[in-house]
Parts: sequence; structure tokens; C-alpha cells
Amino acid sequence: MSTIPPVPPRTWARFCVPETSVAPPSTTRVDRYRVEAVTTLRGAPLRGIKPGMPFQRLESTLELPAGDGELIGVTQHLLYTRAAERPDLVTTASPGADAICVVIPLTKSEAWWQLGFDERDAMFRGATRPGHVEVGLPYARSIVRKLYHSRPLSGTSFDFVTYFEFFPADRPRFEALLAGLRDPERNPEWSFVERECELWLSRA
Repeated sequence: MSTIPPVPPRTWARFCVPETSVAPPSTTRVDRYRVEAVTTLRGAPLRGIKPGMPFQRLESTLELPAGDGELIGVTQHLLYTRAAERPDLVTTASPGADAICVVIPLTKSEAWWQLGFDERDAMFRGATRPGHVEVGLPYARSIVRKLYHSRPLSGTSFDFVTYFEFFPADRPRFEALLAGLRDPERNPEWSFVERECELWLSRA
């Protein structure tokens, strides 16, 4: 029998350009990066972030870390995941210092949020088409990912910020994952996306 992995504690995160005059408190985890590319898929572009800039992820289990920008979020309990699926979502290896890291902030339309939970869940799983879950599961063990919910927080127009990292050799697999998730014929959920950007990073 597979062991169901524990759900990590609630964690607040801020992705931003570092403020050199402000040192994060000792209770905040800091991951440092260099911005390699910034892409806009839908809607307004990200402001104030350009290739070559230093970048960071601040995480705390106590509160939202201080800083600027709207790339913020908090982890939540699992919403659309079945117990039997949880073992398959555990990444088997961390890429470490050589990782390619990607941050994807995303906003869905009001029509999505007006749907009932059962309607969103059915679309997430694709009642008549593969859906988000079926598209994503084959990549789960080779791509590290962490989902932050932004919609409950003030100061941002995004609904979610997702963080990914993977070995450079797995970049084609990651790009195939994105292509599948953004194909409305395979994943009808993506038809409700109003704004989506990509931030490609390397570890500093």
C-alpha cells in the first residue's frame, strides 16, 4: 500500500526583486534567482521585472513576507486531489542548484468562479476530455511544483502563482506539460484563463 504524503503547513510566499536595504527576518526562507526570461501569454504583462535582474522567493509559515509587487500567495489544503492520487504527486528528486525554475501567475475569469465546486471539479478532471489532472499526472514525479493561492489576499490581481523547478534535461517535458494544459481541447479549464505570464529563472 502506498503511503500518503503529509500536507505541508500553510506557507505564505512573495516573489519579488530584492530590496537591498531590507534584510528578511530569520523566520523567512529566502531563495535567490536570476531572471532569464519574462513572457506574457494572456492579459497584461508583469511590470518591473526584466531579464538579468536578481529575483527572490520569500516564504514564511507565520505571515506574508514584506516587500513589493503582486506576486504573492499562500498554500492551502488540497482541493481537487483524490487520496489515491496523492502518492503520484510526490516528486522523486530535487534538481538542486542546476534547476531551471519557472514562476507562472494566473488569473481566471469571473465565469469560472461562478461555477459550483462540482462543476469546476468535473471540468478540472475533464468529463469528456482529459482535463488538468490527466494531462499533469504523467509529469508529476519529474517536475517540482508548488501552488500558492493569491485570490484570498489583497494587493494582487492574480488568482494563483505556481512555482516549478526541474532538471535542464526535463525542459522538453515541462514544455509539453504547458502545451497540454493550455490546449482547450485537452484541458477545457484553460478556456477560463484571462491572464497568464511566465517568469523563467536560474538559481543564483
